[in-house]
Amino acid sequence: MLSSTLEQITNNINISNAYYELDEFDIFMLDIAKISRNIFVFKDNQIFEYKNKTLNDFSSAEFVAILKEIIRIEKEKNNSIGLSIEKREELILEDKKVKNFLTKYFTLKVKLAKSYKTVSSLLEACKICHTKQQFIKKNLKAIILNLSNLERNIKDNITRLESIYTYINTIRSEKINQNIYFLSIMSAIFLPLNLIVGFFGMNTKNLFLSESENGTYYVLAMILAIFFILFLWYQMKDKKELDLDEFSIKKKKK
Repeated sequence: MLSSTLEQITNNINISNAYYELDEFDIFMLDIAKISRNIFVFKDNQIFEYKNKTLNDFSSAEFVAILKEIIRIEKEKNNSIGLSIEKREELILEDKKVKNFLTKYFTLKVKLAKSYKTVSSLLEACKICHTKQQFIKKNLKAIILNLSNLERNIKDNITRLESIYTYINTIRSEKINQNIYFLSIMSAIFLPLNLIVGFFGMNTKNLFLSESENGTYYVLAMILAIFFILFLWYQMKDKKELDLDEFSIKKKKK
């Protein structure tokens, strides 16, 4: 009767790493690296493993060992991702380019999201089990602590990854703005010159300065004057930026 009930329930449940409270017994579902599903039944202060439609006795030590194995796998993933993020942080600090970051960013973010989902769901299930199953409460205390630390580390890696993404996007936006600004300056310089060249290039009679012996020098002086005015405008423009280091030095002096 118990086996048939379990078969019915497990066939209708697709969620991994979850704890279910039922009338006669409780169920703890575990997925190890998405390879296999382990179903454990808690009844009368005992643990049973539901496998091949049969219930087998399972010790608390074996159950905790499986939880530790899941934590180990997720820790290795998170440490590997953490090293990858750290490497890119070092490249940024050394003012070096991070190649193909968007592709790597998406891959790392997906891995972190999956790992966070696994750890978070397992932590929630373990907390419920810790409350309901007094006989295994002591063993689960360390597991919950490790899972909480791992969840926090994954969150930290997600935050660090997002910070790198924001920084690289900001740098790219600044470069685009600088290029647009440079093109605007060039347009401001050459537009008046094009107007002058266009004006004196007209094939009309009585053209301004056309009869003057020093007409070319006058036009050249006009062009140089325009350049000089634009140069003065550029120099007088406020280009001072906020320097946090400068502020910190001033505060120390005070």
